[in-house]
Amino acid sequence: MSFNLTYGLLFEVTFLHNYFLNSGEDTYAGMSTPDKEKMLQKFDYDSFAAITPTVETQTRLRNYKMAFKPTKTGIRVYVKVKEADETDPYISLPPDLKLDFIVSVKDYQFENYTDLEFVPDQLFLFSNVKPSTEPVTFKYISKSNENVLISNAYLVSEKTTAQFLSELHTAERQDVFGILSLSMKADTAAKNIVTDSGKMITPNFKIHFDNRKTLWRYINRKTAITIRTNAVKPLTYSGFVEIDPAADFTPSQLPDTQYPNPSVKSITKNDGDYYSEIFI
Repeated sequence: MSFNLTYGLLFEVTFLHNYFLNSGEDTYAGMSTPDKEKMLQKFDYDSFAAITPTVETQTRLRNYKMAFKPTKTGIRVYVKVKEADETDPYISLPPDLKLDFIVSVKDYQFENYTDLEFVPDQLFLFSNVKPSTEPVTFKYISKSNENVLISNAYLVSEKTTAQFLSELHTAERQDVFGILSLSMKADTAAKNIVTDSGKMITPNFKIHFDNRKTLWRYINRKTAITIRTNAVKPLTYSGFVEIDPAADFTPSQLPDTQYPNPSVKSITKNDGDYYSEIFI
């Protein structure tokens, strides 16, 4: 029997980033369905991040006849199912079965264009079960139909971080940005992966990063004059943000002056504000 007939989709995790999906000031969330599809066709999360099953999870995947499959927009986990019922796993999945995946960053500029504050000794945790070491304000992983963006609320304590890192093999502990941790039964029924009877629900979870917005600081090399925008502007891989010399600066600038968009390479932080520097 073919793979498609004997394996069913257990769950999916969609991994998105607005830096690549927005176009200038046009947000992905506000786009039409055809435009969203066009942006997704060009998107590949592998260009900036990687999701890898931990060594322990690789063993669990084998033991329970599961298959891990990366996609352009995230990951999928399939499981062997019974011929008589394609929602029934061939090997029963215990409610407390947990699958952990290491989320690592591949692009050294990720911190520049991602709207997060990066804290040493604390991991981002994306899970459907709250660790006992976390408070009741713990942020659970969202579903694909929820309009939720990743924030620093997903950072867990140093104690929780140490606990998850202790479960990794030594070679796995390098450059861990976050952990994706999914249990078959969640703290809330809406985020379960299997039913009480062990049947597959096939949920689609989502990890959706927002693009950073910065104040744009223009530095004139000849006159040594520096001006900056009155408000933050979005950093995006596609599209162009138009600058209005009269409205975007105080005092206003000459209307016939051209203002290019910045690169994500040149970003500084001062008194809590992020600045993109553009030399003109």
